Amino acid sequence: MAVLATIVTAHSLRYYATLEGVWFGIDPNIKAVILQAPLQALTHMLIAPVALVLGPLQFLPGLRARHPTLHRYSGRVYVLACVLAGAGALATSPFASGGEVAALGFGILAFLWIGTTVAAWVSAVRGRLEWHRMLMRFSYAMTFGAVILRLQIPIGYALGYSSYSSMSPVLAFTSWLPNVLIVALYSMLEARWRSRRFSEVSVPRAPNMAGH
Repeated sequence: MAVLATIVTAHSLRYYATLEGVWFGIDPNIKAVILQAPLQALTHMLIAPVALVLGPLQFLPGLRARHPTLHRYSGRVYVLACVLAGAGALATSPFASGGEVAALGFGILAFLWIGTTVAAWVSAVRGRLEWHRMLMRFSYAMTFGAVILRLQIPIGYALGYSSYSSMSPVLAFTSWLPNVLIVALYSMLEARWRSRRFSEVSVPRAPNMAGH
């Protein structure tokens, strides 16, 4: 996960060149979106990679245990990056090159991304760490949609789509919904396992009457 996130983050650095008018490697339809809404689009494209590369660090138990200050500060940067990039994405979604369906999918993603991440931060501040960890999983599941989207693009071409714009109404949902569903399933199974384990520990064992 961290390796893929780092690769996509590095690939996203090309958007910084657009600030100097260099469009190398930028899809023409994405370029059109940037030109229509430069502030909104570039806010998302330049800041989202920060969240993408920082996210995996938040799930390292060793970092939390040995370097709690680093965990907290990197987490705050992650939250800020998600909120800013999410706001940029939400403001850019009406200009999606894939039309209204793509705009809807990416808009829903941006809204949930911001809300879930802020809720995760609030939970941490209030000391509700179990909620915090669960919500962070959902937050990063949506952040990681950037990776899944790029992995699905070649599949889209293989299925006969002619361009990113033509497949984006599908990608606007398939890039993040499965991630969220997987996290939800994992969280439910984990909660069930913990409940069962707690019950086994809580039930007192009958005294051994052998020899009496």
